[in-house]
Amino acid sequence: MQLFVKVLTPIEVERRLILPRESLPALPRFEGSHEHGIMLQVKDDAGNLRKFRCKKRYGGGDKLVIETDWIQFVNSKKFRPGDVVAFYKDDDRVSGTLYRIEVKRRNDKLGL
Repeated sequence: MQLFVKVLTPIEVERRLILPRESLPALPRFEGSHEHGIMLQVKDDAGNLRKFRCKKRYGGGDKLVIETDWIQFVNSKKFRPGDVVAFYKDDDRVSGTLYRIEVKRRNDKLGL
């Protein structure tokens, strides 16, 4: 299931990925020990499993962001502003929930 597609901004290439508020219902709940952040296992387009910490940034609209390990991922893939991110949630009865991320260069066409 596709959660969102968005164009990367300079902030998202330099610091953190800002998630659309509409993606919140598809994420694990932010409560109890997860009130300040949750770990998401995310498979990239090369099949590598990455662990991103998603958290709420309070103030200024309570944004959902991925910060932990995001910049390392961006740098390893050489992303730049204008590239397009597609984020998916896959539910599997055996392995549980897994998230996927695809990033296309701004000159590429997403077959979405």
